[in-house]
Amino acid sequence: MAKENNKSVLSIDGFDGLNDSKSSEQMQAESLGIAPKDDDARKSKGAAAGCKPGTTRKTFVLPLELIDKIGAIAAHTRRKEVAVVIDLLERGVASCEQQYGKDITSLPMFNMGD
Repeated sequence: MAKENNKSVLSIDGFDGLNDSKSSEQMQAESLGIAPKDDDARKSKGAAAGCKPGTTRKTFVLPLELIDKIGAIAAHTRRKEVAVVIDLLERGVASCEQQYGKDITSLPMFNMGD
């Protein structure tokens, strides 16, 4: 009599449910043939978590009137508010650099990536 291949539910086709270190999302992606996600975003901690490379989060308290103006500019130019804010800040920094020199933006307290 031939020996039957008795597999338990936890060890079907090389899958060991008790010792598998993969997350359920990774296993689901692999079963669908989707490339696994990069875990770089998950490795980021603090304010940089979930941000694009080279960016971080920073909170500023602004007057409501200024926030309304930024929203109006964004609506008028059909751009995102974030893009408008970045553009306005870049222009302001460029103006300060022109007036005071580039040394103003290289102070150690402004270097957040270090």
